Amino acid sequence: MATEQQYDDIVAPLLMEAAKKAEELGMSFVARVEWEPGEAGLTRVGDPKSSVAQAMTFYAAHARGNIDAMLMPIVRDYNVSESIFLARFNKHPADGR
Repeated sequence: MATEQQYDDIVAPLLMEAAKKAEELGMSFVARVEWEPGEAGLTRVGDPKSSVAQAMTFYAAHARGNIDAMLMPIVRDYNVSESIFLARFNKHPADGR
């Protein structure tokens, strides 16, 4: 297994370089790297809510394996009325966010 130090010294700077380039180009960027089970680093730039797909990626990366921690902000911030699992929790009008 790799170590956190290897992540900090080698991988994180490469990800930050890619993230900054993406930001310069107006892109949203999310990367999560796990060096051992349950131990991870996260790099992100841009608006994580630029799309539902990017928000899902962002919230999943932050959730640390907790499905509720991933879904609760999605339900809060997005229209989930078309989801067969989440529609009953929808807090937004059917026509938008």
